[in-house]
Amino acid sequence: MLISLVHPVQTASHSVFTTLQAGRFFAAMAVVGYHALLSITAFVDIPSAFATTVLKFGYLGVDFFFVLSGFVIHYSMSSAPRRISSFVYSRYTRIMLPYWPVGIGLGLAYLTMPHLAPQFTTSDSAWGWLSTITLFPTGQPPTLNVAWTLQHELLFYSLYATLRFFDRVAAGLVLWTTAIILFFVLDRPEMIFFQVLLAPINIEFVAGVLAAHVFMRGPRMKGIACFGVAFTLILSFVLMGSNRHDSLLIGLAMATLLPWLCHQEMQGRFTVPNWLIFGGAASYAIYLVHNPLFSLSSRLMGAVGLDWMTALILSFCVAMGAGSLYYQLWEIPVMKLIGIKSHTQKA
Repeated sequence: MLISLVHPVQTASHSVFTTLQAGRFFAAMAVVGYHALLSITAFVDIPSAFATTVLKFGYLGVDFFFVLSGFVIHYSMSSAPRRISSFVYSRYTRIMLPYWPVGIGLGLAYLTMPHLAPQFTTSDSAWGWLSTITLFPTGQPPTLNVAWTLQHELLFYSLYATLRFFDRVAAGLVLWTTAIILFFVLDRPEMIFFQVLLAPINIEFVAGVLAAHVFMRGPRMKGIACFGVAFTLILSFVLMGSNRHDSLLIGLAMATLLPWLCHQEMQGRFTVPNWLIFGGAASYAIYLVHNPLFSLSSRLMGAVGLDWMTALILSFCVAMGAGSLYYQLWEIPVMKLIGIKSHTQKA
């Protein structure tokens, strides 16, 4: 995912996003656990029923990332407006520059070792260079299987920038949500681009924007009310069968909690340790590199006969270690080179 590519934003007296940085880390770990489960099951051994039950819901980390993207983008552009060109430049480079070495590197690897290429379940076609390099939705998916989330991110950034330019954010997001609902109820479009643009999961971006608006302008919601609404949404998800296509309910639950969490931190009710802030900062790098590494490490662990528990622990270590190195050795230097602050710098 996944993923929400933001840096801490400060108001005049408060840093309000250290909580969200910690959330980014836990969401990334959830996605890592989900993909580790798939790789270990395929190449090592079948984990216990309990581990499978817990880890199989790790995909919900993506729902948090989408909500968080909407929240932070709207908050940062509303509290500290900047030129649309600056916004577009920073958002697109924030996604593409860390992504390109992984996505393009995988493409080159698959050309020389085609047996390693994954079997894509969202398309009948093999991966394509156009989608890999540009992340533009086509009939051929990118090489990196989690890059579908980045396609949604880029579309949201593009739409938000356009609406911001014409000063029609509220009306535009209402129309977007209405179009998504109509196409869901009636029939999904045939063109891949519109399938991505009008996918129900995009409503989570809108929910994040609304959460940011409530945080900045709306009444301060009481914790019991926020948790009551969030609990109802989560319970609905469970009662409906806990199916992946209903994960929007989890995203909406998270959006309900964000304003309250930020207010709590602003009031000094809790602090976030530095290691969690760093983990959140490195979460995009972890998200990018973990699955290609699992494709290799799980095969190796299966070949030497490791049990699933050891393989799971090593998988988390591989993801966090490699992702942290990629963040420090590539993401931070390249962001500094083009003049964009890293996640751990103050805005």
